[in-house]
Amino acid sequence: MLKSIAILSGLVFALPAIANTVPDDIRSELSGPEKIGEVKVRFLGIRMYDAALFTKGGDAFRWTRPFALELTYARSFARERLIKASVAELERIEGEQPDHQAVATKLKSCFRTVRASDRFVAIPDGRNLVRFYFNGTPTCALRHPGIRERLLGIWLSDTARDRRLSRLLRGLD
Repeated sequence: MLKSIAILSGLVFALPAIANTVPDDIRSELSGPEKIGEVKVRFLGIRMYDAALFTKGGDAFRWTRPFALELTYARSFARERLIKASVAELERIEGEQPDHQAVATKLKSCFRTVRASDRFVAIPDGRNLVRFYFNGTPTCALRHPGIRERLLGIWLSDTARDRRLSRLLRGLD
């Protein structure tokens, strides 16, 4: 369980990163995207993934404005582990909800097993739709009530497990 949580939240610490490149999948979805926050996430000194947040024109992050969240993995994780960790974080944030299993089922078509250097990009389109890309290729459009804030809030909300990570991603620190 602890390892699953670390996959998503970067429990130990997140360090600011430097590069400001914009991948093609993000550029195709957002007009004039600019990176506003980036972190390298480690758990017990082991690099797990890098996370970056892009907004249109580098605007301040707001849930209602266009944005893209990118996760680039530094190690391998099975798809089922990513799904389980995501649902565990939803339960931590929201408490047990009757639709968590439905979210998990929908994530099966979106998530893939990852290896070092694989990347996921999540781009919301309104409150109820998040489009996912895996290594630049669209994988799914996840439709579910409030999914933008619920799922992406794992990284981007004030209730994120690692508040510092969230603030760095949102360009607040």
